[in-house]
Amino acid sequence: MREEYPWCFGCGRDNPAGLKLEFTLEQGIYSAVFTPRREHQGYDGMVHGGIIAALLDEVMGDYVYELTGQKAFTARLQLRYRQAAPIGQPLKAESSVLKRKGRLYEMKGEIFLSGGSLAAEAKGKIILA
Repeated sequence: MREEYPWCFGCGRDNPAGLKLEFTLEQGIYSAVFTPRREHQGYDGMVHGGIIAALLDEVMGDYVYELTGQKAFTARLQLRYRQAAPIGQPLKAESSVLKRKGRLYEMKGEIFLSGGSLAAEAKGKIILA
């Protein structure tokens, strides 16, 4: 059984500042929907890039944790921002496994706007603790 971390910034239920992400897994795609609020903005009405990075980090890292039941940490995160994400509209974060070698997982992550266009993408290397 997977251990829960109630104060995790990404998925914790007890963290009042957290994103409280809830994940689903379908056909090898791990995903969560998140609607950013005013406290998540950078420029007026736009999501801060750090929140986008946190979403991608979490959806990729938590997928490895879900697959293995072991703690996993981000070793590398490469991001490309494609367009600004507006506050108050749902974002869908997705991840998939590209490759595994021993304790290292190479992951792909994407964030889509409510209309389906790509807002950001990432490649990450997640390593088991």
